Amino acid sequence: MAPSKTPDTPRPGGSDSRLRLIKTAFAPPPEDPETAAERSFFVLSGIGKPHVQAAAQAAATNGTTLENELIAARLIDSHLYYRWMAGELGLDYIDEIQTGEVIRLPSMDVLLHRDGPLRLSRDGRLVTVIVPEARRLAAEKTRLDAKPNLRHGLAVAAPATMRKAVWQAGAQQRVRRTTFQLDQRHRNASARQVLTGSQGFVLAMLICMILAGFLVWPFSTIIALHVLMTPFFSGALLLRLWALMTAPTQNKAATRKQQDHAPPPIYTLLIALRDEAEMAPAIVSRIGALQWPRSRLDIKFICEAGDEATINALRAQNIGPECEIVEVPDFGPRTKPKALQYALQGARGSLVAVYDAEDKPAPGQLLEAWDTFRTSDDRLACLQAPLAIANMGANWLSGLFSLEYSGLFRILIPFLARTGMPIPLGGTSNHFRRAALEDVGGWDPHNVTEDADLGLRLYARGYKTGIIRSATLEVSPVTLGVWIRQRTRWLKGWAQTWLVVMRHPARTVSALGPLGFVVFQLMIAGMLVSALTHPLMFMFIALTLFSFVNGNISVAPHLHAALLWVDIVNILGSYLIFGLIGWCRFSAYERAKVKIRWLTLVPVYWLLMSYAGWRALVQLIRNAHLWEKTPHPADPLHTPPPERWRATSWRRSSAATQAEAHGMVERVKGIEPSS
Repeated sequence: MAPSKTPDTPRPGGSDSRLRLIKTAFAPPPEDPETAAERSFFVLSGIGKPHVQAAAQAAATNGTTLENELIAARLIDSHLYYRWMAGELGLDYIDEIQTGEVIRLPSMDVLLHRDGPLRLSRDGRLVTVIVPEARRLAAEKTRLDAKPNLRHGLAVAAPATMRKAVWQAGAQQRVRRTTFQLDQRHRNASARQVLTGSQGFVLAMLICMILAGFLVWPFSTIIALHVLMTPFFSGALLLRLWALMTAPTQNKAATRKQQDHAPPPIYTLLIALRDEAEMAPAIVSRIGALQWPRSRLDIKFICEAGDEATINALRAQNIGPECEIVEVPDFGPRTKPKALQYALQGARGSLVAVYDAEDKPAPGQLLEAWDTFRTSDDRLACLQAPLAIANMGANWLSGLFSLEYSGLFRILIPFLARTGMPIPLGGTSNHFRRAALEDVGGWDPHNVTEDADLGLRLYARGYKTGIIRSATLEVSPVTLGVWIRQRTRWLKGWAQTWLVVMRHPARTVSALGPLGFVVFQLMIAGMLVSALTHPLMFMFIALTLFSFVNGNISVAPHLHAALLWVDIVNILGSYLIFGLIGWCRFSAYERAKVKIRWLTLVPVYWLLMSYAGWRALVQLIRNAHLWEKTPHPADPLHTPPPERWRATSWRRSSAATQAEAHGMVERVKGIEPSS
């Protein structure tokens, strides 16, 4: 074979009987015949004994084989290895399988989880493609020698070659199935239909009643709407205040739990990429830094089939045998959840994690998630890792974005997890038990905020969501255009989620429980109402004050006064809690980077959210399933501010931005609050 033999390490010598006794007492248990044969096979094939010994130890720890470990460590080139194996067995080797050669069967997708056999129609004959194993090579040789005619119908291919053929051969049928699967199996849980007939009727009636009210009783209609909307705004404020007041003074550092020497499971990582050619080197490097045995990783880079730039950029990175590029056919909405749902069909791991193109997860994140899952019951279906902003000091927009993320992932979501409430997940660094994920139908390809929707569906089916402390670095938008498009997508998705969940309110109350239903309304409806009505509250305050000054209020003056004070408290309280809930969990490093003066721009930030909310409402009517993608810079840890801000007092140098990023990397293992 291609690998060269490594010189043997010297054996300790000596005739001391005590030394021999100690060696005997601590010697590993005898190997089973298959493992011993596999070890001998690789040594005789030219792999150095130290490499074989290390691979054997890894195989024993990880519950794999020597072959798996040597391939995962890239000590063996997979394609050269299986070509050599084919020669040893006297079989043809296939290095590429054409889509038309595959004999398609309804159960063909099972071959995405295991290595063969795959049936082909090739050169006018039926061929069964197999993936031989080193530990069974001698037995297979004996069988073929006894029945030489079997060789005419057999061939060998590398596992990656076989999986690629299966992905391509079943692509159209698979993408149609996965796009509409949730809608067909759980129609009430899918956002494919924006409004049901009954919802459309109720909405039309409400609009007619409001318009009629404005025509007949304009003053009373405004007051009634104001009274109805105020509890959502106030409730969302009180929920965050409750979370802040009950938050622990310090988060405990993440600790590894006692190990029971169980082999680690296969962990599937799903990374959806679209137009991310520049990000390919960074994401491959960062995913490669995760602490998990290579032989137990199943990494899927998910790309649109026509995105040749990203696909070629990934191929240029020489990704390892644990990685594969999944190409999603151009069908249906071009959304991230559709891509995730498509790739989930080939997930081989019992645990599944989702990352974005610009993510930099803490190296120990998978280990912490596994520790948490294995010490919990099966009802714990999902773990959310906290997200931190790497470019927080770029400008005021990224600074307030990082403040918002701090409050959400360090205060609010931990509070919801502690109290057992429904959690709208973040869009990345979610870790799932695959069985639970499949049980609830996976992601909804038609919901543009798939994370919030999935978190609620998990809760409604009786599953729990927890948190871990190993963080993931993300990048905030630094231009208004990008920020508005991203926020529009989020708010539109929350509106989709609210409409889906409220199709049958009585069932929702039963599934979520009364308190869970209230929290859902405050988290989703409260955010939507707050965003949409924020500028209207300023208008009401101004008109009410003007009317009081001019003595124009003669009807229900006490009600007007009460609403005026409630609005003032809601607005000022929302600004205060927005800053406080994020700032109190900032590290000293983060506090040094986010300028205090940026907090004076919180009202502007909220008004921008309102603009995005109204934009989302229009888009929900015109193009509900449009996914406005957030572009990412080539190096997300170096994001200079936009050109028009560089001449201001917020100007930052490249060196300063890079220093900030590296400082955040040092703190990614656990975000500690400032003392």
